Amino acid sequence: MTFACAFAVITVSHVFHLGTDLSSLAVHVLLGLGVMYALGLLDSLMLRGTPVNSLSKVVHVSSFASLLWTLTVLVGILADAVFAKSSTDYVVAGMMLAAGLRVGIFTSVFGASLRRAVVICMVLPLVFFLAFVPPQSWSILANPAGIGFGALFVALAITWSALADRSGRPQVQSTFRLLQAFLSAWTENKPGGVEEIIEVKAHDELVTTSVMRLRSAAKEIAIVLPDVHPGPFGTVGGSNLSYVLFEKFSKRALVLHSISGHSLNIPSKREVDRYIAGLGGLVRKDAGNTASEPVQIRHGNATVTAIAFGNTALVMLSLAPKGMEDVPQQVREELESYASSLRLDLLLADCHNALGGLLDDSDRNDLVAAAKSCLGNLKNAQQHEFAAGFASLGDVSHGLGGAAELGQSGLAAVVFKIAGKNYAIAWADANNMENSLRDKVIARSGETTVLEVCTSDTHATSGKRTREGYFALGAASSQGAIADAYAEIFRLACGRIETCAFEVSLATAKVKVMGEEQFEDYSSALDRSMNITKAFVGMTFAAFIAMQVLAS
Repeated sequence: MTFACAFAVITVSHVFHLGTDLSSLAVHVLLGLGVMYALGLLDSLMLRGTPVNSLSKVVHVSSFASLLWTLTVLVGILADAVFAKSSTDYVVAGMMLAAGLRVGIFTSVFGASLRRAVVICMVLPLVFFLAFVPPQSWSILANPAGIGFGALFVALAITWSALADRSGRPQVQSTFRLLQAFLSAWTENKPGGVEEIIEVKAHDELVTTSVMRLRSAAKEIAIVLPDVHPGPFGTVGGSNLSYVLFEKFSKRALVLHSISGHSLNIPSKREVDRYIAGLGGLVRKDAGNTASEPVQIRHGNATVTAIAFGNTALVMLSLAPKGMEDVPQQVREELESYASSLRLDLLLADCHNALGGLLDDSDRNDLVAAAKSCLGNLKNAQQHEFAAGFASLGDVSHGLGGAAELGQSGLAAVVFKIAGKNYAIAWADANNMENSLRDKVIARSGETTVLEVCTSDTHATSGKRTREGYFALGAASSQGAIADAYAEIFRLACGRIETCAFEVSLATAKVKVMGEEQFEDYSSALDRSMNITKAFVGMTFAAFIAMQVLAS
């Protein structure tokens, strides 16, 4: 793109604006393209030490700057035809417009200071201009309209850079620094910058982690409910928390999504380590070797599934196939209070298994009503000795390959045998699910009754160019292949069933979490920056149109 646009600038300028002959064009095409190549390397050297700098990004800047220059000289042909004139101002104005774009990108994306960006921005366009324009035509640099409109384009870029960077103040000191840190984490897997920014604004919070261990003679299975949220995105902070916990429990665990929102994101790897260290203080809350048969209640759009283990109820909330965002804390508080009145301890999981919007009042009431009904049924339910088996994606043959939706933990399932029947809880280390997938998994489960299909809500797979910013499970991979993989996992887990006892433990740790205000601050800074950008794009476009009319 860089060389195609450079070639177009040279050719159009020579043929339509400068009026040179074919031999001059041929010489200057070769000279101009050679200079463009060399100056791309020079750009990279001059930007050395900026937070986000790589040759590929420099080439992208050259591409779009050359594209703007190409559009300017092409539109100039139309303007000359419409207004019956012949102007060389478009060649100079196009050079300055390209320089203005470079100012904006070098300050916002690369992290160059405004003074440094202004100096660097003119080097490539000016030297390229001197390379492809014959010396006898260099005088067009003095044309008032071309240099005047060109200077206006650069001035608009400089002013935009100064205002947009300050748009988030006082909450966000530098919008550009935030952008650069995000890009480093997203494109270069360097989360340190963005973690430093969000950790400074984070606050200490006392968080709990509930763990149910299912112990047989030889092995242990864990069901883990961390009361922190796996975010904010990609490689940053606690985004990969589900795999960290999966590995912590010997890769024989379901790390369910508790009732927690984005305000409970852990901001940095250091705080993740602090959180994991807190798991060494697990305190036993309940233990035994009996479980009730599962209870499942559907109320409106809500499906709630529950099993009692001794005095502890594991309750899973789902709004599939309608879907929803994270279950709010008010639901948890109401259900914990109700469970306490029944003298039951509560392990509450958000299945997070269908894409949807914020929970409305009707669906919230459905979830609460169904969950209370489940808990009421469990209060006096008969309990039996039980057995359990575990299997994961790494244990079976499957056709998923490197599924873009899956975190490092993949898929897994625990199968319980209670009163002679097999019941499975399926789990995926994924950020939500396509709305129809849950029912497909259940339909292909064979003789095992699948109680629920849950995701971890991992954010380690985020950073994709989709509306959600990630692929929900089943969006990029075959849903049939996923259902088949689960069927194999269930079959293998059934073959591994052993008599178990359970132990429910609780750990408490003080860690930093992001809080709500950070997201509001970043959103506000982004909104202001975008509004400023729209205004300056409008002014630049107006100046561009005026140039077509007034250039002589």
